[in-house]
Amino acid sequence: MNTHSFPALMIGIAALCSVSVFAKPYLPDNQDAALLMVPELAVQSATLEDIRTLIDNAQRPSGTIDGFSLADALIQPHLNTNASPEALYLWARIQQHQHDFKGAEQTLKRLLAQQPDDASARLLLASVQTIQGKFTQARQSCLQLIGRSSMLVAAACALDNSFQQAKTEDNRVQSYSELQSVATRYPSQHQEESVWLMQILAGMALALNRPEEALAHLSLPADSQRPISYLSLWAEAQLAQDNPQAVLTTLADVVSRSGATDDNLLLKLALAEQMTGRFQHWQVRCLNRITLREQRQDTTHAGLLASYYLLLGDRPDKALFWAKINWQQNRLLSDRQLLIDAEQAFNQQA
Repeated sequence: MNTHSFPALMIGIAALCSVSVFAKPYLPDNQDAALLMVPELAVQSATLEDIRTLIDNAQRPSGTIDGFSLADALIQPHLNTNASPEALYLWARIQQHQHDFKGAEQTLKRLLAQQPDDASARLLLASVQTIQGKFTQARQSCLQLIGRSSMLVAAACALDNSFQQAKTEDNRVQSYSELQSVATRYPSQHQEESVWLMQILAGMALALNRPEEALAHLSLPADSQRPISYLSLWAEAQLAQDNPQAVLTTLADVVSRSGATDDNLLLKLALAEQMTGRFQHWQVRCLNRITLREQRQDTTHAGLLASYYLLLGDRPDKALFWAKINWQQNRLLSDRQLLIDAEQAFNQQA
């Protein structure tokens, strides 16, 4: 069985970075972060437990600034030809965050060749395959979870796969209903697994234009202890219910307490501010972030750029440009819908 924490929601490194011998500098993803230097000694002495903690924390608003970039630097000495399954798993998570889905897929297959019963690795493999639109392969990865994970995890994996590739709304409703039934029949006993399931169900509900149901699935408080992905879904559901003040009140507090502002949360705050017609603090910050991403031609954030120009920037041409780039890399249902919406907005303007 696997030895990793639950994959999609994994939620000390400062002492490692206090020495004076530095390795090469790197530029963080986040514009709120300064140019950081990773100590050479820290790179050599960081344990896999240190790196796992850094990655887990980086998925929460309160995490270390640009934790994934730090993790990337620190894990390199562990990636030799005899790399352990744990090192490979952590590396795959970093690659997934960097949108190197093909690389993550290859890393996970290398891991599974060593450790075939690793359920966390198989679930992560199904995720990166689904993102790439490799639905048949992803379904096989989900089915291989049977007997290696709980019935709930295996079923959620398979039903989310079906939902993502469904051609009709009726088929999506069927997958959503089946997953609700499975979740009722096989309730999870683990909080990380429960939060993961909440997000799958909430994402399905939002795709079906059922924001009230999405909020019902997201039953835990929207605070700094939740994964950023959870908070983003919660904010999307609130905005869909025309409740921007809840987003401003809750997310602004969470973000103000964090070391850096996640792109998706920043976009949700900017949208909420636009809906209220109030002072444009978050809209200005969001524009600055978008400008930075565009100047860098940051294709890994193409979906963010497309969403901004579609929803806030009033530039359907740019929205369509970035939505097409995003679709080349990401093949989830939400990416397909973003491309459709951008095409419609562009055609209406023309």
